[in-house]
Amino acid sequence: MKVLFLNRRCIKHPQRGGAEVYTMELARAVVERGGVAEWFSSRAKGLESEEVIDGVRFIRRGNELTTHFYGFFYALKKDKDWIIVDEFNGVGFFTFFLKNSVLLIHQLYQELWTAEFGIWGHVFKVLEKLLLKFYKNKPTITVSDSTYQDLVSLGFKRIRIVPNGLNVIPLSSVPEKEETLHLVYLGRLKRTKNPEDAIKAFMLVKEKVKDAKLVLMGDGPMRTYLTRRYSDVEGLTFLGYVERELKHHTLERSHILLVPSIREGWGQVVIEANAFGTPAIGYRVHGLKDSIKHAQTGFLVKDYREMAQKVIQLWEDRELYHQIARNCLDWAKNFSWERTKREFLKLLESMA
Repeated sequence: MKVLFLNRRCIKHPQRGGAEVYTMELARAVVERGGVAEWFSSRAKGLESEEVIDGVRFIRRGNELTTHFYGFFYALKKDKDWIIVDEFNGVGFFTFFLKNSVLLIHQLYQELWTAEFGIWGHVFKVLEKLLLKFYKNKPTITVSDSTYQDLVSLGFKRIRIVPNGLNVIPLSSVPEKEETLHLVYLGRLKRTKNPEDAIKAFMLVKEKVKDAKLVLMGDGPMRTYLTRRYSDVEGLTFLGYVERELKHHTLERSHILLVPSIREGWGQVVIEANAFGTPAIGYRVHGLKDSIKHAQTGFLVKDYREMAQKVIQLWEDRELYHQIARNCLDWAKNFSWERTKREFLKLLESMA
């Protein structure tokens, strides 16, 4: 088995996210199976043009736009016994005409385009759907029912949901939380993740729960703006990028995760928090509708005002909170990277 992954970012990219973690697990699965895995991506500053990580060969060329063209020509050179995994993140690598290619897509960007580019984003929204239609007859992997339904509406028929895994073992019981209300935001500080709404919700919560705290874990282009604008808000802490141990400790001790994203492919941070008995309150959008089971493992809300209301409801109703926290642990047990790897390898073997 020989597999080439085409992804604009690699696992070492400074802006890597859930898609890259997912891809790395798939690539490891190929190597563990005794196969050959290569990953073609852009070359971020400070990264080598080629290296091997966990048996996976990384090839890096161009920036996040031009790498799609470099990757396309690299894929063309591969023999037909290679399987090409073309990852579509707003745009793909144009391998839709190759018989040995598979499409991997976590989410359509849609609302994300307008969030980043304003009125010009509408042009990209149309282009994204037009480009995707070239792939509609390809075997396709996605991670959630939300994206599955998006693809069906575009005429896709050969879609397989291969869910995200989990890199922690869910706790056996709800752990001891902080004495005072502790909220947490985990993710990039950028417009599409909407971190400012988490802060706005927190400020409304503080009107009723004076000693409440909010920790923001993550870095990004909005950090300078947010730290300046909200520097005088008591109980608000910016931790920036955090290592795994601190991240997990914070999730375990916090009461509620706030996820005000505009759209997600799945919502990996939700399940990660659930593994520590921490419910999530997120916006009723693609991806989060799949990872948050409304009124069972958390709540889906329309805006930051309703988010604040649900935080207060859970804080004041301790019996409800502990029931939802226990549900989170049970829900998280459904996810593992071993399961993800098995399902991915089955799909590849069916193509052989």
